[in-house]
Amino acid sequence: MNTDKIKEIRDELEITQKELSSKLNCTRSAYSLWEINKNTIPLYYLNKISNELNINIDYLVDLSNEKSIFFNKVEIDKIELGKRIRIARKSINYTQEKLANKLNTTHSVISAYESGKTAVPTLFMIEIAKITKKNLNWFLNKV
Repeated sequence: MNTDKIKEIRDELEITQKELSSKLNCTRSAYSLWEINKNTIPLYYLNKISNELNINIDYLVDLSNEKSIFFNKVEIDKIELGKRIRIARKSINYTQEKLANKLNTTHSVISAYESGKTAVPTLFMIEIAKITKKNLNWFLNKV
């Protein structure tokens, strides 16, 4: 994930870390750690950043070179996200076990993601997008 892009966009828009963290409803220190890549931005907040800054979420995570696209500013629906993970997995003829092996986890973790019982970590979601050749906008129902 390229957190430099988020800082560049924030600077272009002349928004301070404090202002953006306030809009995201998180602490400035938490936001600062994301921006300097000390902590991974949770998918929930990455989506909120995309929505707040009007920036393609796939651009923020280096899955696309298109900075600005039309997208729906939606909140993450874990059930819908899980359904889309299942659809994407099946579209490449992967079992839960095979996807789990690719992600170095267990099939029960994949099952929990697909059922919407567990939030998907950002880095896992990016890898799932790469493996299935789908974009985050599609997984999050933004396009």
